[in-house]
Amino acid sequence: SLRRRMKVSRVGKFIRPASVVYLGAVLEYLLAEVLELAGNCARDNKRKIIKPRHVMMAVEMDDELKPLFSDVIMPSSGVVPGVHTCLIGKRDQDTFRGWARQGLSKTQVGTKE
Repeated sequence: SLRRRMKVSRVGKFIRPASVVYLGAVLEYLLAEVLELAGNCARDNKRKIIKPRHVMMAVEMDDELKPLFSDVIMPSSGVVPGVHTCLIGKRDQDTFRGWARQGLSKTQVGTKE
């Protein structure tokens, strides 16, 4: 039960039953909020099943849930789509000049460092 887990993790000296009910209600609300947003994301992508990708996209697009999940790593969810701002800038003939001399495009085979 939730109260037993709170006692084992030593949340406080005394664990009242009302605090367990309150914590259960908060967890239920957060789960309902995340699942609702993930369901909307799945529906927007024309899918019937909510996958980890939809949960991650829902959390990343919501301003209130994003700080809660900032340190969470969701397996098999991918990355947030988007193009970096440095790639959107104006390109001219001098943009990529000098890249071949920097060794960014080819790796040196057989050289020891």
